[in-house]
Amino acid sequence: MKQRLLVCCLNVQEARRPEVVSKIVSACSGHLVKSFIDPVFNRSNFTICGEQQELVRTVDTISDIALSDIDINSPERLADTTMHHHIGVLDNIPIHPLYNTSIMDAGATAIDIAKCLNSKDIPTLLYGTADTEHGRSLVEVRKSTSFFQQGQIESRKIHSGHPSLGTSVIGAVPYVLSFNVVIDTTDIGKVLPLLPLVRNKKYGVQAMAYHNSNNGRDVVEIACNLNQPSVHEGSSSFILEAVEKLCNEIGLSCIGSYSTNPPFDNILKRYLDP
Repeated sequence: MKQRLLVCCLNVQEARRPEVVSKIVSACSGHLVKSFIDPVFNRSNFTICGEQQELVRTVDTISDIALSDIDINSPERLADTTMHHHIGVLDNIPIHPLYNTSIMDAGATAIDIAKCLNSKDIPTLLYGTADTEHGRSLVEVRKSTSFFQQGQIESRKIHSGHPSLGTSVIGAVPYVLSFNVVIDTTDIGKVLPLLPLVRNKKYGVQAMAYHNSNNGRDVVEIACNLNQPSVHEGSSSFILEAVEKLCNEIGLSCIGSYSTNPPFDNILKRYLDP
């Protein structure tokens, strides 16, 4: 029987404690395709691939590790202004069809994962085809929460949800490549006007800017969600070239780029090539 493969790019709000990250990597077992560990923002991304119940079991195990080892409402975390925006420890759990599966299969898998987390009193919000009632996008769901609030500790505290894990957002959408461009400046005000020129609704390019640290150097990054990365105008190479040109026009320099998850074709090749 042919494999029915799905991909999950699991976002976890933990990167500064190697012993916890190591537990999560071990829980992914042979399903781990790539891990992206970001101590600056205390976040990690684990790209895992497998059949439906394999993904459900893997996320289930990782949620047990989170329950044991991570507290989103600890005083240290609430006082930490460097953490990436989030509303839960397992902040975003997107499911994507990979091979011999459909977006509806991804939706069913996301719903199964939500049920698993709900059984542990972890609330979930659904998007994409997993949101069978409204079909909301990730952005629409996040706008209904405190995700985009920043600055005050009160705005970052989880107002509802599990006392230590908060709320998880789970969805089913076509594969999204998370691609970041690093700009050699600390002045985010110079970068913000570029965002409307980088975004492209037709080709599914979403973009935002934030401060980061690159090898100990303070920088600004443009973070893009590429919803059609296989289309030229929505690809990482096209976006990088566009940002470099825009930066040159205002006297800024791009000093690097990276993706937090692997290109779709790389995952497919890994699992289907003999």
